[in-house]
Amino acid sequence: PPSTISIHPVEKHNDKNGPPSQDPKITVDDTQKVKKGETLTFTFSLESKDKTLSEDKVFMVKAGKDKKPEPVRFNLSYELSEDSKQITGTAKAEDVKCDNQGGYLIYYDKMPPPPHRQMRKKGRKPGPPGPPPGGFVIQVEGCSKRRKFLS
Repeated sequence: PPSTISIHPVEKHNDKNGPPSQDPKITVDDTQKVKKGETLTFTFSLESKDKTLSEDKVFMVKAGKDKKPEPVRFNLSYELSEDSKQITGTAKAEDVKCDNQGGYLIYYDKMPPPPHRQMRKKGRKPGPPGPPPGGFVIQVEGCSKRRKFLS
């Protein structure tokens, strides 16, 4: 039996009332693992359907607890595709320390608003919301998961 499906194409999401689709789309592995003192290198990409991308609008910040996001001390290099619709980025962190552990965010042009804390509904598994688009976590082996204030 024919099912009734809305005729509007799903691709276009330029309605003012709909959620804005992320443009450019940021792709990064959401967990990066590295041993303390070693070098971490990873790649990420930004892809746009119709925007011309510019390398100087790509930012990576470390999510600070109750603080403003901090700039990262990684070496960042970028490659721009010929049509300027895709940027491939490489991040390199040498001599990784415990304070590199934590959540990070890659964003383009303007920082996205923080995710709304979801009210916990009964029956839902409690847990932190997933990382936002462009968000990832660095786990450093040899460092405790919880920050200790004693050095």
